[in-house]
Amino acid sequence: MTMVCSVSPLSRTATAAPTPGVMVKAAVGRLANSLEGFACAIAARRRRRLDQAALDALPFDLRKDLGWPAGDISR
Repeated sequence: MTMVCSVSPLSRTATAAPTPGVMVKAAVGRLANSLEGFACAIAARRRRRLDQAALDALPFDLRKDLGWPAGDISR
């Protein structure tokens, strides 16, 4: 027969409900993360648009050498 003993007492208390301050802090954190993601998406789109404009401004022969499609050809 095996006997198991524990020296630490069992705690049977429930976890406390979050306070309004903790809930507000969590909501503000989620909002900040969302805004940061939105700002990063806007910055990436602007960067892609500026890169495309710079490539479109290159001479046709250079764009052709790079493999960039001509801007005057409709698809």
